[in-house]
Amino acid sequence: MPSLLRSPASRWAVPAVAITAVGAAVGFGSVLAGASSPDLPERTAADLLASVAGSEQPFSGTVVQTSRLGLPDLPEAVTDGVGPIALLTGSHTARIWYSSPDQARFALTGDLDETNIIRDGDDLWVWSSSTNTAEHAVVPPHGGRDDPAPVPEAVSPQVAAEALLAAVDPTTEVTVDGTAEVAGRAAYELVLAPRDDGSLIDDVRLAVDSETSMPLRVQVNSDGADEPAFEVGFTSVTMGEPSDDVFRFNPPPGATVEEHDLSDLRRHDDEKSGDLTSPHPAATPPTVIGEGWTSVIVIPDVSLAGSDETGVIDALLGSASRVNGPYGSGRLLETGLVSALLLDDGRLLLGAVTPEVLEQAAGGLDS
Repeated sequence: MPSLLRSPASRWAVPAVAITAVGAAVGFGSVLAGASSPDLPERTAADLLASVAGSEQPFSGTVVQTSRLGLPDLPEAVTDGVGPIALLTGSHTARIWYSSPDQARFALTGDLDETNIIRDGDDLWVWSSSTNTAEHAVVPPHGGRDDPAPVPEAVSPQVAAEALLAAVDPTTEVTVDGTAEVAGRAAYELVLAPRDDGSLIDDVRLAVDSETSMPLRVQVNSDGADEPAFEVGFTSVTMGEPSDDVFRFNPPPGATVEEHDLSDLRRHDDEKSGDLTSPHPAATPPTVIGEGWTSVIVIPDVSLAGSDETGVIDALLGSASRVNGPYGSGRLLETGLVSALLLDDGRLLLGAVTPEVLEQAAGGLDS
C-alpha cells in the first residue's frame, strides 16, 4: 500500500523523537504574542490544567510551527517539502478545520505543493497537489481515538498540549506566569518546568485561551537559548463550527484516485502487533529508562542500511561524534533539545536529556 494512507497519523505527526522526548511542539514568537499582556482574573495552575484537559472546541484557524533544534543542514529536497522530516527545520504553515474527531481537515502547505488530509464521517481522503493524487478509504466501524486513520493535527497546539499534559508528574513544576495575547485572543501562560537538571528543556509554556481553555500556543524552551527550540501556535483562529462544505472533498480534474481498504490494514497491523501464535512475531518494542523529563527511549535493532534515499541519515550521522564507554561504542548526536546515541550493536537511545544522561542509561543496558 502506498505510504500516504499506510499510516496517516504517524506520517504527519511531529516526528516521534520530538513528541516522545519533549512531549510537545511549539510557536512563532513575536508574530503570535501581543505587545501587551491582557488583564485577566487570577487562576491557579491546577485550575488551568483541569480546564485544558476538559476542553473540546470546534474551530478553524491558521497555525505556524517553527523548529530551531540546531540540526545540521538537511537536503533541500526534504526541507522544502511537506513531509514529517521537513517539520524538523524552519517554519511551516497549516490550515486546520475541526468540528469533531470524525470531521476534520488538515492542510499543510510547502513552497511548491500542498497536502490535505480530510476526515468526513466514514470517508478519509489524502490529496497531494504535487502528484495530483487523491487516496480514499472508508474508515471501518470502530471510532474514537483508536480509529486506525484519524486526521492528524501535526502542528496543532491542542495535540502538543495533550501530549505534554499526559506527561505531567511529580518531576514537573507547574506554575502560572501572567497572561499573553495570541492570535488576538487573551490567554493565560501555564508553565511546566523539569525539576531535574539532566533535562535539556528549560520549560514549556502553554498559552491557554481565557474563554474556551483551548491551547493557543505551545513553546518548548531549551536551556540557555534565546528563542524557543520548538513551537506551534495560531496566527489566526475562529471559534465555532466550520462549514460542512469544508469537509466535502471532490478530487480535482485530472487527479488519479486510489482506493484503499483500511479493514485489511487493521487486520495486518493486529497480526503484526501482538499475535504470539503468528510465525512472524512482532519486532521487539522500544523500552523506556527513567521517568519524567529525563526518561530515555531505547529502540532495539535499528538498521540504517539502504534506508537513506533522502540523504537525511547521512547528514545527521555526519555531524555525530564517535563515543566510547562501558556500553561499547557508538555515535552521539547533540541538539539543543534532543540527544541521540546510536550504539554499534544497533540500539538507539533518545531523550530530551544531556549526553551524560544518555551514556549513563546506555551503561545500564544488558549486553
